[in-house]
Amino acid sequence: MVFNLSKSNSNILPCVVFYIYFLCTSPLASAGNFVIGVEDLSYYPYYDFASNNTSFSKVIFDRFAQENGHQISYLPLPIKQFPKWLYEENIDFKFPDNVRWQQRNNEHHLPIYFSDEVVAMTAGTLVLAKNKDKDPDFFKTIGIIAGFFPTLWAKKIEQGKVKLYEDSSSKILVKHLVNGLLDGLDIDLAVANAGLQSLQIQQPLVVSEKLPKQIFAYQISTVKYPEIIEQFNQWLVKRREYVESVKAQFGILTIEPRQVNNQNP
Repeated sequence: MVFNLSKSNSNILPCVVFYIYFLCTSPLASAGNFVIGVEDLSYYPYYDFASNNTSFSKVIFDRFAQENGHQISYLPLPIKQFPKWLYEENIDFKFPDNVRWQQRNNEHHLPIYFSDEVVAMTAGTLVLAKNKDKDPDFFKTIGIIAGFFPTLWAKKIEQGKVKLYEDSSSKILVKHLVNGLLDGLDIDLAVANAGLQSLQIQQPLVVSEKLPKQIFAYQISTVKYPEIIEQFNQWLVKRREYVESVKAQFGILTIEPRQVNNQNP
């Protein structure tokens, strides 16, 4: 860009100086070394950072970092301390996170910046195919990953109508369901299918047709680097087809329709 600084337009010079100053001082995203706090358990295919295995999330974050010149590492943290990660751990980002989760956990009242959805999921109750039309009263035992919150079943558990069985292994939960030790599972279908495949069990599981479902999303959050969140959001738009291909690679289903029943059973 060339400016002719004649006497008549010499007032351009201050504008040019301001423009250069703005570019130098604006909080543009630059390459950096970042630590992402992650859950110290396996929820494959979505994530499995504790074992350093590949997963949908690791592939996505590694690719984003590579294309934008960042260096990232993953720090597995106890899920029971999940609400405190952003405030008490030496991390730059938190994954998975969700705006709704922080609305009840943000005791420090700090500004938290969230990405757009990395992946959308269906929260429902998994059952054997033969039980897909069972009424809510059929369910007496529900399995869930230890540390997760059974939103859809909280009321009945509090009333003593349903017993909760917790385990850190999704494979064990799937095995108990197949063997009739549990009536349903409060885990994602893609996670259950991965467990079935690992166990070499040919037993289809489905989301109950009679019980409520909710749509929610995994997001990445930060209190330190909103500019990187914005960069990541732009990358998600730019690489949408790539992200969808990674979902297909890991057996993660596209969620349709977006509106589902969200009442408690």
